[in-house]
Amino acid sequence: MMMMTTTTTTTMLIRRRTAKIFVLLLACVLYILRLRHMIGELDRMTTTTTTTAITTKTSDERRRLTTRSLLPSCHPHWKVAVRSSSSSSNKKRRNGGRDEPTFAWSDSNTTLPIRRIYFYHVRKAGGTMIRKYLKSVASRYGVHLRVMEYGHAHVEEEVGERDDTVYVTNIRDPVERSVSHFKYDARWGCRRLVKDPSFVPTSSNAMPFESWNSTGGFVESRCDVPYSFVSCAVNCYLQAFSGRGCTNDGWRTEYNLAWDRLLRYNMILVYSKFDDPRYVRAVEDYFGGVRGFNAPSSMYCGEEAREANRKVPLRVSFEHVLRLTRYNEMDNRLYRDLVTSCFDEMEERGGEMAGGFHYSFPRVNSSRFVPQKNRTVVD
Repeated sequence: MMMMTTTTTTTMLIRRRTAKIFVLLLACVLYILRLRHMIGELDRMTTTTTTTAITTKTSDERRRLTTRSLLPSCHPHWKVAVRSSSSSSNKKRRNGGRDEPTFAWSDSNTTLPIRRIYFYHVRKAGGTMIRKYLKSVASRYGVHLRVMEYGHAHVEEEVGERDDTVYVTNIRDPVERSVSHFKYDARWGCRRLVKDPSFVPTSSNAMPFESWNSTGGFVESRCDVPYSFVSCAVNCYLQAFSGRGCTNDGWRTEYNLAWDRLLRYNMILVYSKFDDPRYVRAVEDYFGGVRGFNAPSSMYCGEEAREANRKVPLRVSFEHVLRLTRYNEMDNRLYRDLVTSCFDEMEERGGEMAGGFHYSFPRVNSSRFVPQKNRTVVD
């Protein structure tokens, strides 16, 4: 009798363990199928975006395919942007009711003096470090430095407007930048983290990441006021460089305006390249050998935000990242056209060369910098 009871108990245990294993395997299979579905959805979305980009190309966009060698993201230069002089190209474009001047790069190797550096600081893309580095560059040569961060890219002056100025900006993968913006600024708000000593960050008083899904971060950007780069989750580059916080045609007009303005910069610093020693040295050589690019730097609210996120880790779902990627479709396209395609082509060509891939950034002729008696640093 006892032997039969023992056998029955053993059989039941085996059945229970088998059932648990079966449930676990079923859960794994369902998870894999779900993951494959989400990856397929992402691939489908990327394919759709690419198809849209191909089928909606304008004559201006076709022209851009031939200007890749001029992209300041992978081919920075020291040319001067001048207003177009021909009667046909000197016509002004309309931007939301106001005239936009047209620009072109001077073909000659200009020797015009440089008295000023202008940096448009894109938030959460290494801008604090760049500001610190450009201060060193401006100090080395005794020139002015002007930094703009919160307004749109032409809030005070048009990019390329002055022929004595070097124009610099920075860029990062749009979704990565958006997530970083939420994590280190919008989740609790720097004002509370820094200014309120009684504030204790918790999961209950944190903003939900799922609501970080609009052109203005948690809300839509206003259309009746110029865009300001204070809080942004969706199509932030198009807004910042076009100056418009909304669209009437799926962001195509804003894409064109942003693209044309970005091409007027002398250099666009790419965040994903900062850890590459070759890129760091190329940037430093571009500025005449001034060292210190990508040196550690502390940003406002950085330590407080890091400590808050350490205590209350941010959990980001794949589904929301997928949605955020879809929302940023046109920003992703801009980044791909401006950065990814250009560097991919450079690396492909570099792999075919005996010396391998390298960044061919031109070194400035330091004699072009003219020291200013009343030098100003405005940041």
